[in-house]
Amino acid sequence: MDESGVTDMKHFSEKVKKHESSRAHMYNTVKLAMLGRANISMQLDEGHRLAVRKHNEEVDRNRHILSKIIDCVKFCGAFELALRGHDETESSHNPGVFRGLEDLVASLDNVLEDHLKTATGTSKTLQNELLDCMLSVIKTHILGEVNNADYLAIQADETTDISTRCQLALVLRYLDSQNSIQERFLEFIPLQNATADTISTALLERLSKIIPAGKEGKLIAQAYDGAAVMRGATGGVQCKVNDVYTSAHYIHCYAHQLNLIMQQATSHIRRIRTFFSDLGGFAAFFSRSFKQTAVLDQVVAHRLPATSATRWNFHSRAVNTV
Repeated sequence: MDESGVTDMKHFSEKVKKHESSRAHMYNTVKLAMLGRANISMQLDEGHRLAVRKHNEEVDRNRHILSKIIDCVKFCGAFELALRGHDETESSHNPGVFRGLEDLVASLDNVLEDHLKTATGTSKTLQNELLDCMLSVIKTHILGEVNNADYLAIQADETTDISTRCQLALVLRYLDSQNSIQERFLEFIPLQNATADTISTALLERLSKIIPAGKEGKLIAQAYDGAAVMRGATGGVQCKVNDVYTSAHYIHCYAHQLNLIMQQATSHIRRIRTFFSDLGGFAAFFSRSFKQTAVLDQVVAHRLPATSATRWNFHSRAVNTV
């Protein structure tokens, strides 16, 4: 047997026995047996010990540097600050919050300062990878708590992001191991459209990954707003979810209920209906021109918030201003 293999199958067994007794085969067999095992002679070697120590110190240093960069990312995320600026060049006077925060931390940490002299660690690729890792850790923690919880409730709302893409915000509500109520935002689920079939299909697919098969009774509540596509008793999302999770009782959003009740009540009283109509007209009038807005700022010193048919906090602020 050689590098070209065996072509004479008639004498194959003889060649195998000859190969097994060869020096090369026995050497490789011993190396395979020792693979991954401690080598005493190397451990006793001073040079090897120094190399291991240096490697461990380098690992600790890299972990320290990475932890500082992660802290900067977490800070920006906690206060909803953009990681990147418009101009992140070295000559830029405003490179962005993350770069500025990283420079501040480096001024207080010699290890990070030395690292940034040769490797910045500020590329958008690194930032995105860190965000993905942090998201994975958080999701794993939340799903671990949900898995240990006896019961689960969900809250979901269809919305549109800044790029006008349709998505479903999913929130989980449960009791943790300390019997404390936890309400955790899990993710945005992308949607093709906002129909009941599309929303329920996407939601059920995600729930199947959260709740193990055979434990459908764990989901005891589902809460949405008052839109017909969500609350419909025959073809709405709550109905389709209830077909699979029979214990998932539908709970109407109480904030939306109050808004709808007040909207319906005031719409049947002429004087109140006229009052709120005029109130909305004030905001629209002053928002059309910067000159009119300047007069409002000079005379009233307050801006009139825009009114909404279902957001009464805006109405109350407008009333207080007037």
